[in-house]
Amino acid sequence: KATNISNYSVLCAHKTIPEALMVLLEGDDVHLDGFMCPGHVSVIIGARAYEPVAEQHRMPCVVAGFEAADMAKAIEMLLQQIVDQRAEVEIEYSRSVTREGNREAQDVCDQVFAKRDTEWRGLGIIPNSGFRIRESFATHDADAIFANLEVPNATTNTGCICGDVLRGTRLPTDCTLFGTACTPINPVGPCMVSSEGTCAAYLRYANDTTT
Repeated sequence: KATNISNYSVLCAHKTIPEALMVLLEGDDVHLDGFMCPGHVSVIIGARAYEPVAEQHRMPCVVAGFEAADMAKAIEMLLQQIVDQRAEVEIEYSRSVTREGNREAQDVCDQVFAKRDTEWRGLGIIPNSGFRIRESFATHDADAIFANLEVPNATTNTGCICGDVLRGTRLPTDCTLFGTACTPINPVGPCMVSSEGTCAAYLRYANDTTT
């Protein structure tokens, strides 16, 4: 905007983590002992963002890094909270994350983005859990620029249970499409799309006897 570039637009699909965690915990069919909170997100928003989760739902939270040692330490910290009957927000990834987060980055985000209701796979519409581009940046908002563009309606395969897998209420192996109609080469649902997907990981290591 500052340099008057007119051929640049953004389709904003950003989502915020704490609101989704709260909705997840309100479900009667989800049973959890603690959260390993994402380190990269927390560098910006700060560990304080998870305090309502710990306080309102008595749920231990540990902000973790992504190395194996980080995750092992975060699990140890969660287990210690459970043993001590504590529900706090602790930071394992202290080399990058603070309790307050990156205030400068937060200010920039506040200038460009505003909260909006957003749909989450498996959770439905969660109020104020996503972002839209503010009106002051509408000239770069793809939603506004291409508002009249005809886009095919999204389709959902009725046999896919990715929503339940993401919520932790069912396993990938419970799905009738797993490993047959749905594979990494031909993914039916998002959990099979990338190496980070739960279904893709289950399929990759299903027959691995070395770990």
